[in-house]
Amino acid sequence: MICHGPGPERQRGAIGLMGAMTLGIALLFLLLVVDSGRLYLEKRKLQRVADTAALEVVTRGGACITPNTNAAQFAIQSAARNDFPIDNNRTLSTACGTLVTGADFMRAFSPNPSKADAIQVIATHRVATSIANALFMLFSPGAFDPTIQLRAVAVAAVPAPPVAVLTIRSTLLTVDSTKSAALNALIGGLLGGKLQLDAVGWKGLIDTDISLLSYLDALAIQLKVNAGNYDELLKTDASVGDLIQAAIDVLKLGGDAVKVVINNLEAIKLIAPGTKILHLGDLLTIQNGTDKSALDVNLQLFNLIQGFVQLSNKYNAVAVELPVDVLGLLNITVKTKVIEPAQVSAIGNPKLIATQPIYVRTAQVRTLISVKLPVIDGLNGIISVITGLVGGLLGGFLDPAIGSQIDVALEAASGSSSVTGYSCTSAADKSLSVVGTTSAVRLMVGQIDPKNLFSSTEPLKVNEFALLDLGEKTCSKGVCDREPYAVGGISLKIDSSVAKTTRNHTYLSPPEVASPPDYFSFSSNNVVGSLSNTLNGIQLINHPPTKGGLLGLVLSLVVGLLTTVLNLVSTTISGLLSPLLDPLVNNLLAGLGVDLAKVEIGANLSCNPSGRAILVI
Repeated sequence: MICHGPGPERQRGAIGLMGAMTLGIALLFLLLVVDSGRLYLEKRKLQRVADTAALEVVTRGGACITPNTNAAQFAIQSAARNDFPIDNNRTLSTACGTLVTGADFMRAFSPNPSKADAIQVIATHRVATSIANALFMLFSPGAFDPTIQLRAVAVAAVPAPPVAVLTIRSTLLTVDSTKSAALNALIGGLLGGKLQLDAVGWKGLIDTDISLLSYLDALAIQLKVNAGNYDELLKTDASVGDLIQAAIDVLKLGGDAVKVVINNLEAIKLIAPGTKILHLGDLLTIQNGTDKSALDVNLQLFNLIQGFVQLSNKYNAVAVELPVDVLGLLNITVKTKVIEPAQVSAIGNPKLIATQPIYVRTAQVRTLISVKLPVIDGLNGIISVITGLVGGLLGGFLDPAIGSQIDVALEAASGSSSVTGYSCTSAADKSLSVVGTTSAVRLMVGQIDPKNLFSSTEPLKVNEFALLDLGEKTCSKGVCDREPYAVGGISLKIDSSVAKTTRNHTYLSPPEVASPPDYFSFSSNNVVGSLSNTLNGIQLINHPPTKGGLLGLVLSLVVGLLTTVLNLVSTTISGLLSPLLDPLVNNLLAGLGVDLAKVEIGANLSCNPSGRAILVI
């Protein structure tokens, strides 16, 4: 018997079938590759059209609002030159806006017709669909569409716009043991507690810088705000403790070298009020759309803490009363209140100052000194003899009054500075122009109501200080009325203002944003001497008697005698008040970063190394 096995002759049909199937599959894949390549090339061409249009709109300065609504026109013109006419199958849309950095640190386009920091162009083109998509639609419900719409998105902007930074610097550059005591009372009092930091501790805060970018990121974690969303962070409610804790978290990354500074911050935080009423945006100004790299600047830690404390004092309406031994003066009380806190720093694009100014200011504070003048006590003997004589002449209705306490109020308005222009020819050839305003000072001497002085709404006023008030007292049915200065008298009052001074300054080649700023001091030229000289011009106000006849003549002679006596001590009064201003300015206002005639503004400017537009998304 002969058996027929699976020989070559029996396999020829199977091999041929497999070859035909393999060739068919290869042809199918080749068709898919060619078809996909066609769509890929169409998408590349479409993307090139969108990219070119976006770049041209930015280069030509296109905008989306009147009077220059030309962004869409520039994009269409660019597309036409690249063989992309607009028709039923081809569309082109243009949008203006800004770039924002999200929580994932990725840039995204934010539409805003009023801004043209970035331009977005979206191009669409309807072409024949792919074979694979056609086969899928054949076996899917619904109408068959033989075409497919391709879409390309491009966002262009000028890379790294110029960035200008203005900062203020405290005039308190050195701290001795006396100033540390004043700072403990001042900062602690504004926060509602007591501090015990020594001079070394305060100097450590002054000598320490902190990265603004690192601080903002740490505060975002503290306040549970999405990382990178700085606009929201500046508006989020916070307490002084939250703001200080973020600084502590940043300094902890510095290791043991700043351990002492951290301990001092912990002490300040311990007495800080916990009410969440503060907003970091009141101390820092960051223009909308500012690139994250522009925030990589260093701030003086002491200035930052000053700002927190002043901001807290304003919103909590606390007027701190300093112990009399802090300023080394006797028989006085000192109260101060921050009416408007300082602004630590402002960052932004100087090109946009017309709509988004770059502006910083120092603090506006009001201070009240109440002092008992010993010279008044020395006059009691002379006045008693004379008033006794007059009282005998008048039959005993004379009611003399002698002032026992005189008030000195000082309002130091905020010094400020803002960017007015810039030049960025190159990184080495650049300038930043600013206008600075020095503090306007108002000095009041007399009798002052603290509620009026520390009010943010009531107009300031000062009443006369009665050196001698020879009033008339009449009583009827147990009710007594007193007419001040009826028989005459003498009073004292000062209400002197020093007008603010404005100066322009141009920083030549200001340092880059990441470098220490270049400082310039704006000093007032209109402060005549000092406020002590103003006190030397004290004028005594003579109140003539209202009684007529011979008695009036006698009273005039008596008041004239008193005037002569009190005029002799006018210089003494000035000498007692004048020395109060030196410790006030040096220890109190300097601790708040305020100088009566000077404001120190630091400037940085980073220029764009290339003005050519680039694709950013």
